Amino acid sequence: MTTTTHDDTDNIRLCLSGNANAFEPLVRRYQNAAFAVALGYLRDRTDAEDVVQEAFVAAYCKLSQLKDPAIFGNWLHRIVVNRCKEWSRRKKVSRLVRVDPDAEHIRDEFPVADRIHRKYLEYLELWDEVERLPEHYRQVVKLYYYTGFTLREIAAFLDIPESTAKGRLYQSRIRLRDALSPQEQETIAMSQIDVTEDVQDVVCKIAREDFQETIEKGDLENIVLYCGVNTEVDIVPAPGDQVVVKGTKIALGMSDDKAHSNVSGFQICYDKIDNFLETGPHEGELFLGTSNPYGFDYVAATSQISKYWKSDLVNDRVLEDNVGGVRTVDMFPDLQHEVNGFLPLPKPVETSLGKSIRITVHTANVRPIELPRTAVTGKVEAVFRAVCTDETNLFGHATYCHMSISVPAGMTMSVFRSSKVNADGLKGSLLTYSCYSCHIQEITGDVYLFNSEFSRIRRVSGLVYQRMYGCGGSSLDHDMLARPDQWEGKIESISGGVDIDVCRTALDARDLNGDVSILNRYGTTRLCRTGGIRMGRCNLRTVSGNVILALTEKAAKNTSLVMHTRCGVLKYEEAKELMPLNAWSSNDIRMSLGTTYEYGNTDVVLATESGQASIEVLKDPEHG
Repeated sequence: MTTTTHDDTDNIRLCLSGNANAFEPLVRRYQNAAFAVALGYLRDRTDAEDVVQEAFVAAYCKLSQLKDPAIFGNWLHRIVVNRCKEWSRRKKVSRLVRVDPDAEHIRDEFPVADRIHRKYLEYLELWDEVERLPEHYRQVVKLYYYTGFTLREIAAFLDIPESTAKGRLYQSRIRLRDALSPQEQETIAMSQIDVTEDVQDVVCKIAREDFQETIEKGDLENIVLYCGVNTEVDIVPAPGDQVVVKGTKIALGMSDDKAHSNVSGFQICYDKIDNFLETGPHEGELFLGTSNPYGFDYVAATSQISKYWKSDLVNDRVLEDNVGGVRTVDMFPDLQHEVNGFLPLPKPVETSLGKSIRITVHTANVRPIELPRTAVTGKVEAVFRAVCTDETNLFGHATYCHMSISVPAGMTMSVFRSSKVNADGLKGSLLTYSCYSCHIQEITGDVYLFNSEFSRIRRVSGLVYQRMYGCGGSSLDHDMLARPDQWEGKIESISGGVDIDVCRTALDARDLNGDVSILNRYGTTRLCRTGGIRMGRCNLRTVSGNVILALTEKAAKNTSLVMHTRCGVLKYEEAKELMPLNAWSSNDIRMSLGTTYEYGNTDVVLATESGQASIEVLKDPEHG
């Protein structure tokens, strides 16, 4: 190929200077490489194309975060992989597609459809052979045949030595020699995409403005960020005592002028204050959603930040919720507990909101956007997250911010109302309030989450504390109104204990040390313990969900436990050989089953009112 890394660097610099058209060569160069990666994860061409377009739009919006323009390809590769993982969680698409090859009605009634149908089957069978390759071989094969990249370019995209890429391609060809004919190899090479026009159509409706501020830490120990505008934030360790805030303001508009007007309409402000709890964030208007009281146009529901922000601390919004004049707390009296679920604030939380560096992303006037669906692709929605949609219109935020905050060692970071929090390597504590999605790892202090969802928390030296009482969204389909799938969260390698009280989450936990208390009222909790005796007690509870304790054989032999239920089910078949649960008792109030009658002195307690508690036994890992 004639395109060089030098061209990437020049185009990126032009993009950062405001030339959106300079992004087009980058899309053309990397679109099929991105598609090969996405197809490998999703195994669906349409989904893979959608993810590729999303990834390019996200890359454009975050371009100022790329430290070295020479590695744009490898940076884009990571964005595509992360988007694929998010897409899989959202849509739960099966990686293997199966179609009935003998669908008689297709062959007889629709001969053209039949030819397409059988071509599709041949395509799937071809990719079955490729999919059987180990993943690191599979990546190289797809990049080689989909993109026309040289081995040097493939190596740069995957961040591996060129000799490694060459070796993997050679080994893959040996394995596929009997499986793929030259015609089939040509089929792979011809199955390319062109998303350049779609991506540029979105990019040219986006205005972006970069910012960077450096703040001296001084004697302050706390940073508080309030996001009055849709904001994604990365939190990273700072090398010294300066707090560095940088990122990109992004806005959408039907025209270039409107987009630039929107991007200039919001600000990032900072100062130093004596008490955040008393002062609160900088003033501005907050976008809370939409309403259409008369059944016509959507209207933005707004509030001044000063009147609303403390609701994220006291969780009192349920008191205002009513249906047809009946308060929700009157229909469900147990909700009263959730109103006071955050109070009193733990002492470390109160301290973190004292003397602080205050940072606010805000706007004087909310700038929502309402567009016909024909004018907005799903890729725009993925970036700007529509608040409300119907068959003809989309209504939501016109503004978006992606920012990075470098936090000096020993400081505590608090974040309010971020759409996404990525924290990695923080040498202090982290607190989040009403944050949509959190990915947290390598934290030396404590982690507190209030009405904040996490996708993953791992390797935290201190305590993990969470209070989240929302049940998620709802869907009306086939005459049935129901909650969709549970939020999913993984938590592992925690050293300082866990205290979680949530409404409904699919929680996957592993290797938790210290005292562990998890109340997952209507969701599923699975805790895996791979070692022997742990320091601290473990208490897993649910109301009508499921609790699962997964133990290795070694751990099962060294763990004492008891299970309680009122009218649920206790299952222990897998564990009965390794940890006989002979201590049982029951009456008309509860049923209990344990390894000992000293129910108050066991390592683990599993309790459910009307759900199911069960034990799984795993094989001990092999060593050496």
